[in-house]
Amino acid sequence: MNNLLAALMFFTRLPFWRICTVPSECFRHVVSYWSLCGWLTGGVMALSFWVFSTWFPLPVAVLLLAVVLLPALIVNDVGMGDPYFCKYICPQGVLEGAIPLAAANESIRAALGALFTRKLIILIAVVVLSVLFFRPFCKWICPLGAFYALMNKVSLLGIEVDTSKCVSCGKCARTCQMDVDITKSPNDTECIRCGKCIRACPTEAIRFRYGFGLTGKSANGDQKVKDNQQNTTEES
Repeated sequence: MNNLLAALMFFTRLPFWRICTVPSECFRHVVSYWSLCGWLTGGVMALSFWVFSTWFPLPVAVLLLAVVLLPALIVNDVGMGDPYFCKYICPQGVLEGAIPLAAANESIRAALGALFTRKLIILIAVVVLSVLFFRPFCKWICPLGAFYALMNKVSLLGIEVDTSKCVSCGKCARTCQMDVDITKSPNDTECIRCGKCIRACPTEAIRFRYGFGLTGKSANGDQKVKDNQQNTTEES
């Protein structure tokens, strides 16, 4: 047990020494526990994300847990937290760093361990999912996407639907690759403002809108409704 605690302290830099004392000779055997430490930390992270995802959408859970809470709450002996998302989840480092460097350097290839294997599996899974789905990493995992999504409600660029022109044909919803029904939620957090729904609309009921106070409701449509109500009142 002491050998495992020493390995966890050595590879994760977590301050277990604050709650227990580990003999110094245990640190001589940490390399033997390298793979086990990788799978343990990965398992704890996966379980934590599963628990958080039952309360929040998955990208928001990743943002709160791996980007905010874990780096702030789990720190080493000098008060620094690991970049948990970049270190344990994001496959970009494997794609742009580990694979090219390992291909060019034999000593780096020999040093690759469980963390590289796990992130390589994530990379392969993302590539396969990208063939089957539209932007799976951005939609389901990336915390930056979750942060941008929170800004949709206050963005200067929004989408507006003229309800007086909409014929409820459903072409916009079928065209949207982010699975957003723009007529029901014009500035949905999943919307990426690609404009495909605008081009697909046969009645030109959808358009971009710029400025503050984006509600998604059409001023033209609302005004026509008010005019009709006013005319009805005058006639009666």
